Amino acid sequence: MGHVSRLGRFGPLGKIPSNVGRKTVPKAGALWHRMAPGATRRERMRVRTTILAGVLLCGCERAASPVGNIHDNKYIDVAVSGGQFGDCTQDRFTGLIWEVKSDEPGLHDWRNTYSWFNPEESNRELDYRGMPDVGTCAGSDCDTSDFIRAVNESGYCGFHDWRLPSRDELQSISDLRKAESPPTINMEFFPHTQADEYWSSNDYSFQHDAAWVWNFRFGHDRVDWKKTAKYLRLVRGEAEQLLPVKE
Repeated sequence: MGHVSRLGRFGPLGKIPSNVGRKTVPKAGALWHRMAPGATRRERMRVRTTILAGVLLCGCERAASPVGNIHDNKYIDVAVSGGQFGDCTQDRFTGLIWEVKSDEPGLHDWRNTYSWFNPEESNRELDYRGMPDVGTCAGSDCDTSDFIRAVNESGYCGFHDWRLPSRDELQSISDLRKAESPPTINMEFFPHTQADEYWSSNDYSFQHDAAWVWNFRFGHDRVDWKKTAKYLRLVRGEAEQLLPVKE
């Protein structure tokens, strides 16, 4: 099925010219050796002040970027031919395509919650599968496994390979600048996101019945019981570049 996309309101990402954000200042070594051997203490202090000012100026100038924060301009809306733009969101930095929640009752309703459940996990000495059908939802059983099944069967946005995101992938869409006014995400491209916790695909290696979540109120991860009902956002594709969550 064909796909159409449009650029976000900030336009395409571009490369920053190598000379942007830099200001030429005299090199410290050049200034220091430029002084005569018999320079006075005041002259030496003046040179030290000039060197320090130059270093601070360069640091401040390089910190400023003409393209702004990456979360402002890396997303585009994606829609199936004949559908509506905004059905899905693509991250042009990672290449991942994300589910977009809806305010309409049904499968993609933002109010739906799910327990963490994966029937393919080990169920021998310890049961790593989690807990099925604990949340409150519509369109599927209220656990991560059945929601993924239902979304893939529906061919959401023309795809059938939706999955649970890793915590690294969830971190990639979390904008820490918004921690003071959560949720920590670009709400233009991820409407109806809750300042709350969303399931990741990652088990907690030290506790069989727990898994990692991403908190979009504070912009960090933590561990909770798989039987707990939480929000969920699916993803598809393979990330081209992805920063790992710091341990």
